[in-house]
Amino acid sequence: MNIKTLFNLSSGLYIIGANDKERKVGCVVNTVTQSTSNPVTITVCINKDNYTNACIKNTGEFSVSILSEKTKQGTFGIFGFNSSKDTDKFAEVPTSLTPSGLPYINEGVTGWLQCRVIEAVDNFTHTIFIAEVQDAENLYNEPPMTYAYYHSVIKGKTPPKASSYTSETDVSFEPKANIENNNSVEVSVMKKFVCLICGYVHEGDAPPEICPICKAPAEEFKEQS
Repeated sequence: MNIKTLFNLSSGLYIIGANDKERKVGCVVNTVTQSTSNPVTITVCINKDNYTNACIKNTGEFSVSILSEKTKQGTFGIFGFNSSKDTDKFAEVPTSLTPSGLPYINEGVTGWLQCRVIEAVDNFTHTIFIAEVQDAENLYNEPPMTYAYYHSVIKGKTPPKASSYTSETDVSFEPKANIENNNSVEVSVMKKFVCLICGYVHEGDAPPEICPICKAPAEEFKEQS
């Protein structure tokens, strides 16, 4: 089965925000879907091992930041490749609070939702939260970030705890051929370095100092053979 076919499913990318006793927590998902219009309800699927999952179960509420094509690349690394158990993710991005005190990103988004959980459904490795939207606001008139845009334009990788995660890595590439006047062919192959943490592929003579996705240092990159 070609798992990458699922990348074509129409879905957006979102940051789910919640609270624990000490700080704001959150994670990135691509599984927010409107279920009904009266009342307005949505569903969201979150990995059971994700700390945000436990916080939502404890508090019964969460926020949704609707990401746009203007979302900074580093945001995906912060919320997708770190744990809220030991990282204050919202401290690293511009943040505001909904009327009930839930955190949301106020930059690079189209808007936010404030949601109250109605039911939590077990779904193998994940929990499906069914929630009523209690408040919402548009912030910026930008095209919403889609899962397809994230993969094709940003070249982003799927976090290991995501519903659509696959361990497949596309490492194929074509060398560039430069034909000179003497009809000889010079093949110039750009080096590729793979981040061992998130799978980001960097092209160049050396690995980047810091991974733009997960913020891993250069030592975590391995050159593709």
